Amino acid sequence: MAANQKKAGISLDKEITALLVGGRLSCPMAFKVSRKLDIVPRAVGDKADEMGVRITDCQLGCFGVKKATHEDLKDVPVDNNAAGAVRSSLANGKLNCESAWGIARQLKVSRKKVGDTATQLKLSIANCQLGCF
Repeated sequence: MAANQKKAGISLDKEITALLVGGRLSCPMAFKVSRKLDIVPRAVGDKADEMGVRITDCQLGCFGVKKATHEDLKDVPVDNNAAGAVRSSLANGKLNCESAWGIARQLKVSRKKVGDTATQLKLSIANCQLGCF
């Protein structure tokens, strides 16, 4: 392993360890590390996995937060703009995590809103940028 790679790995370990709460790393903090170290989010997820650290609090609401179920959302009107964007971004019948983030950015809505819209449409979110699913 090259010296730079080893140093980057040690720095990543330290960054992850510094942000653990209850031995877990939240999705928002994992992305913070990714931006700070200028590395792809998957590298943070892989390192967390290697360290035995669970990632929690998915920003799309897929896990670790108060995930809205179909029952929770049954009386909430579907946002037609979000629904249209989600439907047009499907790949093999699923919404990719990165695409969901892009929709949120484009529509200026929360990532959770996009995740909830996918839930309302009974669609799965796939290909987590951190590698969680």
